[in-house]
Amino acid sequence: MAGLSCVRLFCRVLILWVLVLSGTPAAWAEAVPTGAIDESFPLRAADTTSPRDALTTFLRDFRNSAEAWRAGKSRDVIDRALARARDTIDFSDVPALGYGAATLIDMALLSEVLDRVALPPLADIPGDADLKTGSDDELTRWVIPNTRLEIVKITDGPRAGEYLFSKESVADLRSYYSLVKDIPYQPGALAGIYEDVLSSPGDWVPERFRDTLPAWALSVAAGRAIWQWIALAVLMAIALPLVPLIIRAGMHWDARRRSASPWLRFGTPVALILVVALAGLFQNLAEKVIGLLELPMEIISFMVLAVQAVGLAWLVFVVSNRLADAIGGIKYGADGQSHLDAAMTRMLFRLISLGIMILLAAFAASRIGIPVAPLVAGLGAGGLAIALAVRPTLENIIGGLTLFADRPVRVGDFCRYGDDVGTVEQIGLRSTRIRTLEQSLVTVPNSEFSQMHLDNFTARPTRLLQTLLHIRHGTTPDQMRLLLTEIRNLLDANPLVTPDSSYVRFVGYGAFSKDIEVFAYLRCEDERAFLATREELLLNIEEIVQRADAGFAVRTGTP
Repeated sequence: MAGLSCVRLFCRVLILWVLVLSGTPAAWAEAVPTGAIDESFPLRAADTTSPRDALTTFLRDFRNSAEAWRAGKSRDVIDRALARARDTIDFSDVPALGYGAATLIDMALLSEVLDRVALPPLADIPGDADLKTGSDDELTRWVIPNTRLEIVKITDGPRAGEYLFSKESVADLRSYYSLVKDIPYQPGALAGIYEDVLSSPGDWVPERFRDTLPAWALSVAAGRAIWQWIALAVLMAIALPLVPLIIRAGMHWDARRRSASPWLRFGTPVALILVVALAGLFQNLAEKVIGLLELPMEIISFMVLAVQAVGLAWLVFVVSNRLADAIGGIKYGADGQSHLDAAMTRMLFRLISLGIMILLAAFAASRIGIPVAPLVAGLGAGGLAIALAVRPTLENIIGGLTLFADRPVRVGDFCRYGDDVGTVEQIGLRSTRIRTLEQSLVTVPNSEFSQMHLDNFTARPTRLLQTLLHIRHGTTPDQMRLLLTEIRNLLDANPLVTPDSSYVRFVGYGAFSKDIEVFAYLRCEDERAFLATREELLLNIEEIVQRADAGFAVRTGTP
């Protein structure tokens, strides 16, 4: 039985070698052309006019790039060849976040797979003469024999007409690699490139750095070299505590200058800028120095993007509020008054910040591979439902903008709204807050408040003093004339009485009195000043009545 098992095992191994090495070394050498790159044409593009050209371009240029990298040549030489190899693959589904690292890994995996399978002779791969362009038999798809790797013709977009490794093949490269990783390399293969890429430092560190490390540090654990995990742990131990420390320092700076000018409260904005910059530096160090790729780099890139998106959104909100406070407090003109409505300025800056935040969210979504345009276009009925749901909010925003445009009331104005009165404390994006005479705070949606009958008492340049003096019937005509003259002189002498607007007239006989009407406009914009001035004038009028020995009438009977 043991002998029979050995025979079966030998047959299986023999069949596997026959399948893998079905191409002869000569055919392999013919199918995999190599050679030095002609650097006299640094802008030369990848040749993707046929499956043959796409395959040979990838094998040649990726090999040349890898050999230049291993030889320690300049970054320009490495990147030029690598860019041409990248252009032979359809990476349209790879998100922008971590694009460079993801495509490098995919190219290394594709190279590993191609270096382990037997490629057909070069003459058997469809070239320009085999495409039959424009005919019904035009070649649009070619699969490498005995594999699932396919090269397809792109039918739309900026690369229409080119033959590229399909995006479906790119998506399955890791599973293909797991199937062939135990198969021996073909002769002349680029051996070990995937493991070298995983355990090598980033672009900012010379490749010879690996030669200075002990053997245990180069050992691979969980897909990465041990030295890379140690370097990542040290980097995180330094960077992570800095984020809350920087933010707390910025907020502490602003708290100590709470009553100072908004231009001096720059602690939080500066702290957020430093946090965003620190997150970008952390990502660059992880990728360009430590050389992290694949899942660890994807996680780090996502975390950095989240920190930067939140930090920038917070920064936009804080800066918009500070600018609104600063601009709204600027004094203009000879009167030293601000002609900008601080609440309106704050609201406009908040609308601008909201728009910027939406753009930031769209940018972040596109970076992680979420297409924003198809998402918006595909809302359909859901978009209609959302529009109906946010309709009240939009009406309130439009109502707030109407209040700022027409300016029937402003923050700080005492007004009558409907049947109630109060002082406007805040006009926001959604509602207006009013402090009533009972000191309660009333919140009215802007859509309703803008349609109310608004009587702005604060906007009155003058206040009306109007009263009826009931002088007793026993007052003589001479006394009446003296009263009228003295009261007129009193009003004319008061600087707060508007000239030519006041009058004092004997208007008729009442049931128990002779009536004198006092009418005047007082230049008092403030309610308290008006009440004090009116009080003083009424007391002076009473003194005049007493001096004239006239007296006020008193009703003694009932009707």
